[in-house]
Amino acid sequence: MIIDHFKLPPLKNPIPIGFMGRLRGVDFDDTTLDSWKAFVPENVYTINSKNKEIIVNKRLKIHYGGLDSEKITKKFNSMEIGFFCIDQAEEVEEDKLTELKLACRRTINGETLPYKYVYSANPRDCYLKKAFVLNGNKDGRIYLPALPSDNDYLPKDYVSRMEYVLRNRPALLAAYKDGCWDVLAGADLVVQRAWIERAYETKLHNAVKKVITVDPARFGDDETVIYGLKNTDIVDNDIYGKRDADYTANQVEKMAFRLRPSVIVIDIINVGLAVATLLRPKMKEWDWKCLLIEFNGTERQKAGVPDAFYNRRAEATWTAGEMFGDNKIQLTFKDEELERDLNAYKYEFKGDQLIIQSKKEMKLAKNLGKSPDHGDAYVMGLWALSYAKAEYVTKHYFNKQKKKSRSYMTA
Repeated sequence: MIIDHFKLPPLKNPIPIGFMGRLRGVDFDDTTLDSWKAFVPENVYTINSKNKEIIVNKRLKIHYGGLDSEKITKKFNSMEIGFFCIDQAEEVEEDKLTELKLACRRTINGETLPYKYVYSANPRDCYLKKAFVLNGNKDGRIYLPALPSDNDYLPKDYVSRMEYVLRNRPALLAAYKDGCWDVLAGADLVVQRAWIERAYETKLHNAVKKVITVDPARFGDDETVIYGLKNTDIVDNDIYGKRDADYTANQVEKMAFRLRPSVIVIDIINVGLAVATLLRPKMKEWDWKCLLIEFNGTERQKAGVPDAFYNRRAEATWTAGEMFGDNKIQLTFKDEELERDLNAYKYEFKGDQLIIQSKKEMKLAKNLGKSPDHGDAYVMGLWALSYAKAEYVTKHYFNKQKKKSRSYMTA
């Protein structure tokens, strides 16, 4: 429309006309930009990935990227544009958009453009709800609800999968399926406080699986957390400040001889890889078989992460949340730090993938205010239970009528 209205010819330096982005640049590149490529004809644009620009018909250009990039946000001070589009706008705090709004001052041939701000968002209790949903169609604001039923490109089983995934979260199901913005605070928590309290009263009778889970400290104020699990219960623990890899490997081995687990899972980011490397030859000398799992939370689909999850961390954390929600957790170990961590994990959907709030964001004072070391260790342990071998014991009982005994297998 702009090209036709101003009869713009091909230009050596195309006119900057807009900005497209979202909170994190990596998410824009992986999802939003892919959507652009899928639906916009290739013959009308080129992409300059180095400068983060989309060139349209050699006449106009659109800046793109993440608001987490200082290089990109510095451009806002001198940028002159006619519009901006923010994907997943519920992720972005309103004050981060001030400079973008001020950058909407582009004129062409002395003519002022009809400046526009465009947001796409999932329902959330944020500034968008008040501005568009409750007070929509005022001051030029237009609210356009978009439901899964409106999208012909979604898989046929999309809604049924959503209903299953959100079976324990009716508020979020109403938000994503029916476009309901009446989401209660805390509905985006992976583990509800009531589920943790219920786990203390739950009694489960399962074949015993033993796992040791290790979340080594990464930075000065982080903690190394080692938990010994029998099924979902924590029966042994070792928690301390940052120590070297040798010390942690020795502590894990000591717990292993106490518990004799069939699985040890270690977060291998940073120092954890050294711990796993030191532990592996030790395990060869043990008189029982034990699987060592190197857990990398950043792993994606190429490493076997299910398509529904953004990465391995999202898969493991959501698995723990589903176990709590389905009342499959028995927990006699009570620890305030563990409770705080478990009740702090937040999630959202990026496209059709579920993502967990990053550790960096959780450390902010407005969120958990620290690294979720206790929670991360427990979540890894619950995830690793599916790889553990069940232990059975043989018991005997005497049938008085038939006057003979037989054995059976039980936990």
